[in-house]
Amino acid sequence: MAFFGVGLDTKINELNLTFKTHLKQKGGIGIRSLGKIFNRMDFNGNKKLDIVEFGEALAVYGVFPTKVELQVLMKYYDADGDGNIGYEEFLRGLREDLTEGRKELVEKAFSIMDKDGSGIIQINDIKDIYDVSFNKDFQEGTKTKEEVLEEFLDSFDGLKGNDDGQISHHEWMDYYTDLSMSIPSEEYFELMMKQVW
Repeated sequence: MAFFGVGLDTKINELNLTFKTHLKQKGGIGIRSLGKIFNRMDFNGNKKLDIVEFGEALAVYGVFPTKVELQVLMKYYDADGDGNIGYEEFLRGLREDLTEGRKELVEKAFSIMDKDGSGIIQINDIKDIYDVSFNKDFQEGTKTKEEVLEEFLDSFDGLKGNDDGQISHHEWMDYYTDLSMSIPSEEYFELMMKQVW
């Protein structure tokens, strides 16, 4: 089912692809370069892009949407619905799907972590494999092992985090799709996944 309507969905995808292509041509699509690009687009310096700033930024990069297309593209990027695009939302709007190889590694890591096969990673799944002894708050005695583990699990929640102390399959895949954007090499991504999990 289409999110905005079949014709508009296609047009939004085309506009976003054009925008990404122009970004790559003018400085790359890595996390650092995107941070600089985002800051240049943020004309009023409030660390968010409103619809006017976003429209002007798109024009700078050779994308000229109609008013309706701009509104829909803005809605596409504005994940939290506040009428602005924050940096994380900006990155999320630009990210690509995981390649098949990366997706396979991420799925494998999830199945390793999901010890009980419930489809959700909970404290019981990780308590014997996640070493909290290196955590500063644990070392200082300000957090218990369970609190550190829950905080770790909550770090996978993303933009619309629910801080429920567990990682759903969707949250896991979202996290690694975001992370994947900053790792251009398939070999390095594979090495990172194997070393971490």
